[in-house]
Amino acid sequence: MDLQQLTAQLSEEIGRTATLVGADTPGESESHRLAIPIRNSAGPVAYFELADVGGAPLSSADYGLIDAAASLARDLMDDADADRTGSSRDWAMSRLLSDDLAVRRAAFVEAVTHRWLDRGPRTVLRAVLLDDAVGRLQRVAFGRHLAATTHSRTTFVREQDGVVFLVTRDSGVDVDVDGAIRIEGVRFGVPVVSIGSAPHDPASPDLADAAEQARVAADLTAALPELQPASSIGDLGGWVLLHSVAPGARRLGDISPAAEQLCRDGDNLQRQTIETYLDAGGQARAACELLHIHRTTLYYRLENMPPLVREALDDGMKRSTLHLSLKLARLWEATGAL
Repeated sequence: MDLQQLTAQLSEEIGRTATLVGADTPGESESHRLAIPIRNSAGPVAYFELADVGGAPLSSADYGLIDAAASLARDLMDDADADRTGSSRDWAMSRLLSDDLAVRRAAFVEAVTHRWLDRGPRTVLRAVLLDDAVGRLQRVAFGRHLAATTHSRTTFVREQDGVVFLVTRDSGVDVDVDGAIRIEGVRFGVPVVSIGSAPHDPASPDLADAAEQARVAADLTAALPELQPASSIGDLGGWVLLHSVAPGARRLGDISPAAEQLCRDGDNLQRQTIETYLDAGGQARAACELLHIHRTTLYYRLENMPPLVREALDDGMKRSTLHLSLKLARLWEATGAL
């Protein structure tokens, strides 16, 4: 998105014409009644002028969108200035996930130096995945709203590919940040699909790795809602490993012929029985409770499984890969890759 596209989107969202003008020209046109400054650490660098539409008042939602547009415009202008160096908190925090390696590392050093963030797990990245119908300007406005309402130490970092990234410096007080985000999503009218989080690794020189892990956690819990309310990458265990297997990189049959047969033949009862049995660690009693069947029924089903499946259940490695492959197939099905 460039400045022209941003201005056009702001006009569409608030229902009145917005014009981007230089810092020395606000208010010169009589057709405009409101000038919104776009500021960086040095002061106003430009203005959005909003057309008068018969005195119709701006709503609080409109002001949120205007604030988001001003923030995006400032970032676009700063990015266009190759000599710009950060010195303010807003600049540093908004560059923590910059695509420019040197910029994001410098921003992180500045944030740590000023104690806005800490190195290590007290600094947590959150990836808030929103519905595809939510426009970018609305996503930025929501991110800034979350930073202002959910937690005093939470900061909006950026919006990227439909995801709002927030960073929180843990204060040691038990605060349900994820719950607050979901509540604000309902109040703001923005559907929150999922939330992923990841702590900063003290060995990492910036927050890029934590952001990627948070995004993976958000993607997983969006694809498999039964994983929720877990959101931390550390709570998702083997699903993170499975997520790293790119669809098409390996055929399911290359990993587990038994799993491929269960998925290919389309016998959902057999597949559910084996997956649940393996989830229960091969414990018949626990599996029967989960499946709501008698132990005799379970043994009958197991004895009548295809030979490839029975063989896999009798071999440690094949049994493990069968279990993981059934989970992998479910993940691929949930994301439309299988």
